[in-house]
Amino acid sequence: MLILKEVRRISLIAILILLTLLYVGITYGASSGSKLPSEMIKEALKNKKPFVIDFYADWCPPCRAMAPIMEELEKKYKGKVEVIRVNVDLSENRSIVIKYRVVSIPTFVFIDRGGKISNIIIGYREKEVMEDEFRKLLQKQDKSSK
Repeated sequence: MLILKEVRRISLIAILILLTLLYVGITYGASSGSKLPSEMIKEALKNKKPFVIDFYADWCPPCRAMAPIMEELEKKYKGKVEVIRVNVDLSENRSIVIKYRVVSIPTFVFIDRGGKISNIIIGYREKEVMEDEFRKLLQKQDKSSK
């Protein structure tokens, strides 16, 4: 009887672990394709391409309000400025959150092709404000390539 209870307990723990892994996998798949945000950042820095890190959480209303704006800008500037979404609630992203000193969400870190932070925007902003920052990144890129 005691062995049967122990087997049930271990089975329940295994099921909870599997469900957690499944949830994390679905969250990553939905937000960033097959690559982790840390890999995407390293790749963007290596390719000397300007990019924006979008720090968010699924439960955050301002983050959800910014999502369609960022998706639209990502499409408009595809191939020119990359958008990398980082869910602050996932433990795998903790080192990125710490590195960029994110304490509020949404936070948008604009990084130029040289790997330097061009600007940081915290909180909800209108599309025009965000697009202006995308343009500034490209202007910096144009100036540095001349």
